[in-house]
Amino acid sequence: MTTVMVTQEQSEGVKTLLKTMSREEILNKHTEAKAKGLTKFWGIAGLNDLSNEKMALLLYNPDKVTVEPSLEDHLRSAYIGAKSQDYADGLVMAATLYGIDPSMFEGLVEWVPDDYEPAVEPDQE
Repeated sequence: MTTVMVTQEQSEGVKTLLKTMSREEILNKHTEAKAKGLTKFWGIAGLNDLSNEKMALLLYNPDKVTVEPSLEDHLRSAYIGAKSQDYADGLVMAATLYGIDPSMFEGLVEWVPDDYEPAVEPDQE
């Protein structure tokens, strides 16, 4: 059995499309756009990069598709789990170097300056 790998973003993007179009409509639009050489025909990130074969498998045989987190997913997870503002800033710089829009980090975590942290933990009275 041949399996293909797609990102989490692509998998979720196809699920989003299925809420508004049939499988046939999606595959037809995808195939037509690829034949015309279009690179930006879906408004959902990552879907334009899918080959016709991967799109068909996602639509009709999702059991043959392995979903792997994308670089964006890994950076987002690391940012949410960051223990310091410096580390988080480094992740934003890394994303920028890879051509990823740093605005994807906005609103994920609210950083509180050290000056506002309590001197004594509430349970240590």
